[in-house]
Amino acid sequence: MTLWGWLAVLMSITCLVYVWAITIHDFLAKNASVNAPILAIEGYVPDFVLDSVANLWKNDPSLFIVCAGLPIKKGEFCSEYGTEADYNVAVLRIKGVDSLQVVSAPAQPINKDRTYTSALVAKDKLKELGYEPGKVDVVCLGTHARRSQFLYRKAFKAEWNVGVISYADNDYPEQWWQTSEGARAVVYEMFAYLYCAIFFHP
Repeated sequence: MTLWGWLAVLMSITCLVYVWAITIHDFLAKNASVNAPILAIEGYVPDFVLDSVANLWKNDPSLFIVCAGLPIKKGEFCSEYGTEADYNVAVLRIKGVDSLQVVSAPAQPINKDRTYTSALVAKDKLKELGYEPGKVDVVCLGTHARRSQFLYRKAFKAEWNVGVISYADNDYPEQWWQTSEGARAVVYEMFAYLYCAIFFHP
């Protein structure tokens, strides 16, 4: 190619990288609530997300909350809570959520398909409590949102309408590429979502 040809290729690649950088985060950190009467809280969410969920419940005390989660990997010996699910339930109750409106659905220790397995346990808990298929919003953090909704839909199947509520991750700025935390969050979740979309089968 001529020099102008190479410059055109370089400009095209630069434009594509720029568009990817400014759109990929919002694509992964999807927000698409279905205004469900049930919230499914992912186990790993930080305390400020639980605080926001408690405020949601105070504005609508009819909300039912199921807390999914895995065994706690650090701090178990100094805490009475063995799982993320139990810890999140305790925090929500301290924040004022009615104890009858929030339940724990902890999953067993696993090293693969953790989100999908947690979703299955949450679904089974709702079935055990007598809830019929309807609408449920998954509450998660940042770039994990699109993958969470995808896997919860797989677990809850077509009879449930699964939405997602994603809270912004405070560990990195809006321009995610400026920090290593942001780069890890976006690049890791991009490949994790692609893996699920292409290779994952329940």
